[in-house]
Amino acid sequence: MMALFWEAMYSISTFTARALGDSYDFAAHNRLLDVGGGQGAFPVELCRRYPHLSATVFDLPHVCDLAEDKIAESGMGNVLDTTAGDFLDAQPLPSGYDVILLSMILHDWDEASNRQLLAKCYAALPPGGAVVVCELVLNSERTGPPAAALMGMNMLIETEGGKNYSETEYTTWLLEAGFEQPRIVPLAAAGANAAIVAVRGK
Repeated sequence: MMALFWEAMYSISTFTARALGDSYDFAAHNRLLDVGGGQGAFPVELCRRYPHLSATVFDLPHVCDLAEDKIAESGMGNVLDTTAGDFLDAQPLPSGYDVILLSMILHDWDEASNRQLLAKCYAALPPGGAVVVCELVLNSERTGPPAAALMGMNMLIETEGGKNYSETEYTTWLLEAGFEQPRIVPLAAAGANAAIVAVRGK
């Protein structure tokens, strides 16, 4: 069952990553840190789409083992690697990256945990670096769209504190973490309908 779940998540993430790569231009970035990156579908697809880009999956040790298998299968071990860690603990995130990706991560956790993670992203990025939050995002009124609302119900049932959040909530958290110029980048994918992108000021 777990093997089927991982494969399903990798498949959904592959198509969502392609949509993200088409909608947001990673050309200005060189090194990507995928926080909670699972098996590495996003780095694989983004580095294929942007050949100058290199990336690291940051996840729990046993997940990094799974990611390393997928990276080997992709033939992209020259630009992709993994670093083991827990993004919920008190340790800082790895530094040396100019873009951090949080894809389908924040809906799993409560507001306090998400704010703490965004603060860690801010601390890890250099001036001018960007954070990209890729999610099924609710509108400001929290009335839809339907896919985001249904996923939010799923998170309420399956997690201790997770739910889907609105574009207003994400934007507010980013600004209060110190980020600047948050903007919404629409997507059309099963795993996300938008990316919220913000930068650390220079």
